[in-house]
Parts: sequence; structure tokens; C-alpha cells
Amino acid sequence: MFASVRAFLHQIIDYAGLFPPAKLPLDAALAEYLHHKKTSPHRWMLGKFVCPAVRLPELLPLARAHEDAALLQVTALGQQSTSVEDFVLQLGTAIKAIQEFRLAWGGEEVVDAIEIPLPSQIEIDRAIDCLGHAQVQLRQANLRGFFELPTSAAWQGDIATISKSLHELKESESKLGLKLRCGGVTAAAFPSDTQVAFFIAQCRDFAIPWKATAGLHHPRRHWDAGLNHWHHGFLNVFGAGLLAMAHPLTPADLVAILSDRDGKHFRFEEERFSWKDWSCTTAQIAAFRASGPTSFGSCSFAEPCADLTAIGLLESL
Repeated sequence: MFASVRAFLHQIIDYAGLFPPAKLPLDAALAEYLHHKKTSPHRWMLGKFVCPAVRLPELLPLARAHEDAALLQVTALGQQSTSVEDFVLQLGTAIKAIQEFRLAWGGEEVVDAIEIPLPSQIEIDRAIDCLGHAQVQLRQANLRGFFELPTSAAWQGDIATISKSLHELKESESKLGLKLRCGGVTAAAFPSDTQVAFFIAQCRDFAIPWKATAGLHHPRRHWDAGLNHWHHGFLNVFGAGLLAMAHPLTPADLVAILSDRDGKHFRFEEERFSWKDWSCTTAQIAAFRASGPTSFGSCSFAEPCADLTAIGLLESL
């Protein structure tokens, strides 16, 4: 296996087996995660267990009773809110649950991040107010935060405004980033290539870490006959994210990468990853993954591994 493949895919998948379409019971999802974390030959690709903060009290006894409990790493999910006041309350409640889980576990490192949607149906300046409140709360709790902006007709403009605000907060050592929803159970839940490209370019321009969720089970772009819609491929999305950090790519350039269905254009060598004429080194990939495109949530770990094996990026065992 090339070193560039390992750098590209290192802990790239956060296991979200609690969510559709898998939607496993908590005990089954935890067992699946810890099984892969311990026994899978590709466990180096597996990141964190995605769990709603409200279910952390339920997770605690299940995890502590498991023989492989020491392998657990969690990213917590906050709940949707509708106002700044509700957001502050919801975030505070989630952080309290995280702190109680950490205390009972005996260490902070078991939960080091929270993902939470910004309030729906509020003006963008009010959403920015949420970031200021969150920065204080998350810094005190020593947590990273990734914020999802609800889709709307003004989504791209709002992303631009939020990105600038996050950049300004970042100058004061903020641990705030953005989250991109790449799909869902309906075709309407999938952002366009143009929207994804815009999101990636904004995060690159303002040095914002980001993660993705939903709709990224397969490495390459593929057609979903049931939804009558194209799915984004995680090699496309993360390849575009990495190359955008290495080169001054325009949103149009990124759309070309995101929409490409020809696997021959995505090349891995020992010391670099390339798409057509653009490339980044293995060292750059490792650095960019730490500060830019971090990971994506998937309700399956086995499925992406099988696909990556089928296209020759992982060794067949």
C-alpha cells in the first residue's frame, strides 16, 4: 500500500451506525465499532464513534462493560435548536453530558469533539452570535466544535459570512470548524457540486477545519437508482479538499474534481496523490488532514472498505 493512501484515509471514517440507513440499536452499533476497531485489518481508517450527547448516559454502562472499552473514541452530536437562546441551552446541556461521561470514564480524551447544527430559521447575524457563545463554552470544556448550517436559499452567502466569522474567532485560538451534509434519505438532501465546491473553497480560504456526513458510503461518485440521483464520492470530496489546500483552485476547478466519474484520473503513488495535473505530497496530505478536511460520518465501515479493496486502494485479504 502506498504511503499516500494511508495518509489520505487515516481515521477518515467516523462510525455512525446509530443513524439511517443502518439505524442500529446502541449496543449493536457500539459492538460493531469496537469489533472493527480491534480486529479489522483496516482499523487504521476508523476514527470515532458518533453518538448523540443525550445518549451518552446510556452509552456509558454499555461501553464500560465491554472488554475493548479502551478503544472507544467518541464524537458527540448536539441537538437542533431554533433560536440563539435555545442553542446556548442545548450546547450547555450537551457539554454537561460530555463532562459527566468524561469524569466517569476517567479522562477527557474519550470525547474531544462535538458536532452541532446552528439554529434553523434565524438571521445569519444571530447565527454568528451562536459562534461567540460556543467559543467560550467549548474552550472551557476543551472541546473541538463543528457547526452545520441548515440549508436554505441563502446557504452559500451564509457559508461565506460564517466562514469569515470563524476565521476571525480562529485568530483567538478557537477550535471551531464547519460540517458539510453531503446527502440523506431524499434527493433534496444532496448538495450540488457547486455548493460542495463553494464550501471547500471557503474553508480553504479562511483556514477552517471541516468534516462531512451522510451520503458518502462509496469512494467514487455513483448513481443511486432508488433516489434517481448521483451520490458524492468521498475520494472526490476529500481529494478536492486536499488539492484545494495545495493549489489556488477555483470553485470551477473543484466542481471538475467532484463531478469526475473516471477513476483513472485519481492516482496514488508512494509520495503523492494526484488528480489529472494537480497533486499534493504525502507529507502535505497528513498536514492538511489535520487542519482541513478531517473525517466523514458513515453508518457502515465495512462497505467503504470493500469498495476501496475492489478498486485496488486497499490490499485484498
